[in-house]
Amino acid sequence: MQILGSGANGAPRSLYISTDQTSYQFNCGEGCQRLANEHKMKLSKLSHIFITHSSWDNMGGLPGMALTLQEMGIPQLSIYGPKSLGNLFSTMGRFVILKHLDITSFDATEKDAFFIDDAMKIDYVPIVGTNNSSNDELTNNNGETGNSPKRVKRDASPASTLPNIAISYICRLHPKPGTLLLEKCVEEGVPPGPLYGQLKAGKDVTLECGKLIRAESVCSPSDPGPIFLVIDCPDESFLENLTINPKINQFRVSTVENGLETPEVVVHFTPNELIKNPQYDEWIKGFPESTCHIMMGTPDEGHQRDLGSIAVHRIQQKLHLLDESIFPLLAKDLPHEDEMPQMMQTSKIVEAKTLLTYNLRPSRGLVYDHVLNVNPKLFEEETMAVSGFPEILKEMKSTIEEKETGMQYPKVIFFGTGSAIPNKTRNTSAILVEVRENKFIVLDCGEGTYGQMVRFFGEEKCRHVLSNLAGVYISHMHADHHIGLIGLLLARQSALQQNNNPADALLLIAPQQMNNWLHSYDFKYEPITSLFTMISPEKLSESEYDQVCFQRVLNAFDLKSMATTRVEHCKNAFGISLTTLDDFKLTYSGDTMPCENLLKIGHGSHLLIHEATMEDGMEQEAKEKTHSTMSQAIQAGRLMEAEFTLLTHFSQRYSRIPLFNNKLEVNVGVAFDNMVVTPCRLDRLPRFIEPLKLMFVEHS
Repeated sequence: MQILGSGANGAPRSLYISTDQTSYQFNCGEGCQRLANEHKMKLSKLSHIFITHSSWDNMGGLPGMALTLQEMGIPQLSIYGPKSLGNLFSTMGRFVILKHLDITSFDATEKDAFFIDDAMKIDYVPIVGTNNSSNDELTNNNGETGNSPKRVKRDASPASTLPNIAISYICRLHPKPGTLLLEKCVEEGVPPGPLYGQLKAGKDVTLECGKLIRAESVCSPSDPGPIFLVIDCPDESFLENLTINPKINQFRVSTVENGLETPEVVVHFTPNELIKNPQYDEWIKGFPESTCHIMMGTPDEGHQRDLGSIAVHRIQQKLHLLDESIFPLLAKDLPHEDEMPQMMQTSKIVEAKTLLTYNLRPSRGLVYDHVLNVNPKLFEEETMAVSGFPEILKEMKSTIEEKETGMQYPKVIFFGTGSAIPNKTRNTSAILVEVRENKFIVLDCGEGTYGQMVRFFGEEKCRHVLSNLAGVYISHMHADHHIGLIGLLLARQSALQQNNNPADALLLIAPQQMNNWLHSYDFKYEPITSLFTMISPEKLSESEYDQVCFQRVLNAFDLKSMATTRVEHCKNAFGISLTTLDDFKLTYSGDTMPCENLLKIGHGSHLLIHEATMEDGMEQEAKEKTHSTMSQAIQAGRLMEAEFTLLTHFSQRYSRIPLFNNKLEVNVGVAFDNMVVTPCRLDRLPRFIEPLKLMFVEHS
């Protein structure tokens, strides 16, 4: 049993169970696929995912996980949980295309239903919340114009009530007979042959001399099969029914003393604030003292956050050598190697940490050996040890004028610069633009965008950014450009509440199909449509220009001008151009092959951010997938007469640095995750190319 996602703010909550043949996962929030990739979880063996509650925190990573499993050639995946899960992938059918992965969902609320395979049996324990508010939620009837939300009575259908059901799981590994101890057999005089097989099967045998050999005397003790529980109490409305549930309470002290098995581990997906509730605390104390409790909630103030990735710190520490302002060190979310806390091996209430392990068989107990820590000094030494790097770094730095003059805004921070599926060093598309001080917009919002923001800013500054987030622009409906939006909307709502700010709706510029997806999610899972007001990018383009929508966006974003246009990618894919009040023009391509429309709206841009998915020489594949090569993206900048072109959205085959066939021009740069650029620093970026080639020489 390993913690895949610790549940810290910005990290998924997920538990991973591995056996020789099969792997199982409990809950799959945003970022699970990325962490599983980094930590070499055996996704090829993942066959079963169990969801405790229909919330984005628990299932936001399912689309990315499914796409990854499909790419790996996995033919089938089973998902267990509330009945509404059966609708999830059909609802996402427009942007999560699963042609080669068969997903079967199982309703864990059915009476007497359970799961069983060769490794274990899992009993489902549905807990019903006493609050029936899911039938009466805030909905926004007009996503296009953003009329004020009003309360509507939903249909009293099973789907509309399922958010009030949480599933806990009772997991029993099958009994395992003891192994035959050959040395004991020799001592007892048992001759090799068929008698060994009978003893191994647990049968007593009588030797020719008349001596009775009991199987238990020559075999190790049998293992009755450890039990572990997975508990989720999403809010106080579930607390009463959880604490009186007889199926779970059978494992507490008063009944265990009467002969029932003791649970080895209880994993709590319950939110941290509810774990502190005296009623919940008292309920936990009712379990046997030997039971280990692992808490998957957000840690208390002062405790070390754990977002689960070493790789992002490793690459950022290396890039930091090039420029401390463009590649700032990330907010601390893991202890440094020399700061590792003393882990209490005997503690029975344990805070979840990524890769914290509990062995269930053959040995049992907590293992802290794999818990993450970072060693910045080592990362720096790795890079400085590369032949020729110190010299080229020194030469590069000698050409940079340290004194900064010129425009400081807009400030552009990249939170995702890879395509399709996240990997450990490049997340999927997401760009934060600080148009002016404390006025933020997001351009595309791939999976894990919120987690990237927490890791970059730290929690307090991240809340400030979200509270001042004016809007989000989604270029098109492919999952790698918007699957993080729901998580971001919910995080912004929480930030506004914590900062005592008015809970105003976020302005969302996105294709009309996005409205259908978000309203469908709102109806079937949890209320989100009151959190945004949507405008179609068509209303900001020449073809369907709407002056009211146009002026509304300018006012919300503090812009002088803007434009959108259809680009050459999928249906309803758009590019966008923004001009700030200081006359800085920024154009973002979204995903596109070479496109005349984009050249038109972006002409004269100070900064063009253009996708460069494919390397040069892959023009035919780029055309088939409606993407651009590096040279095509650079050519777009030339034809647009852009002052600077910044390349992004690289194929994940270039996990660290894209392939350069030719020397880049003096006004072309390459984007990395967690990179910060401002107008006055753009001229530095081309000077990084040669040091970057050496820094990542093993990947170039």
